[in-house]
Amino acid sequence: MRKFVRTIVAVGIVTQFVGPLNSFGVSPFALETQTVQAQSATPQEHAQYVVDGLAEIYPDDRLPTYVLTPDMPEYVTAATTNRSDQENFNIFYYAEDEPIKINDPAVNELTPIASLSKTSYASEEEAAGAVDQILDLQGEEVDLGYGHTGFMQGAAGSTYLNWQEGNWSLLIQASNMNGEDPIPLAEEVVDYLKEVYLPAPTDVGQITLKVSGDGNYEDNSVVWHEGAVVYEVKHADPMHAVIMAGSISEPTEQ
Repeated sequence: MRKFVRTIVAVGIVTQFVGPLNSFGVSPFALETQTVQAQSATPQEHAQYVVDGLAEIYPDDRLPTYVLTPDMPEYVTAATTNRSDQENFNIFYYAEDEPIKINDPAVNELTPIASLSKTSYASEEEAAGAVDQILDLQGEEVDLGYGHTGFMQGAAGSTYLNWQEGNWSLLIQASNMNGEDPIPLAEEVVDYLKEVYLPAPTDVGQITLKVSGDGNYEDNSVVWHEGAVVYEVKHADPMHAVIMAGSISEPTEQ
């Protein structure tokens, strides 16, 4: 699984553009230089430019380095909410056929494929409650491998598979109408987590995935708290929501 992750083509990050670009402390000359670099960069070079640029905007936080799936457009870019608030921010990630610099106004017309958010709370307890952990270990037992047992049950046209790994609770939803089976995805997640560690929640973390959705980046979520801060990764692809979160704790080159 490690080899699989490292051989996938570049990651892309884009965030919602908020305010003029000079509010990010970047001079017009620097932006012109960045534009030229973006237009001439390879997908891998541009991905690294995005990763480095976001790290400069949010120097105190660990951020994803791996976002795109192999069948997405190969170029990535990013736009962020106002960098003056380092305690609460959103980053939206986009995949495009050509390079676009970070916080380019053009991203306002694009559809995100993933996001990362940071939200700060008054206390660790409040942050843990905001994670909204789902732990329902009832139903048919399923062997997911590596000593993990899932619990599967049906409700309202869907089948739900739930299991726990450390402080993480994991839930996969499969559509009965589409004849979906949650077990293969669960086994893939379990296999991946044997090789790559996710960020460690202080108390609780929640992974909620759909076997197949409508392509909305909000379909799949990985959310956890570190003290009084809650981080959430969302992705249009269920497996890549997990991979994207894993690239925070174990960075992967694009």
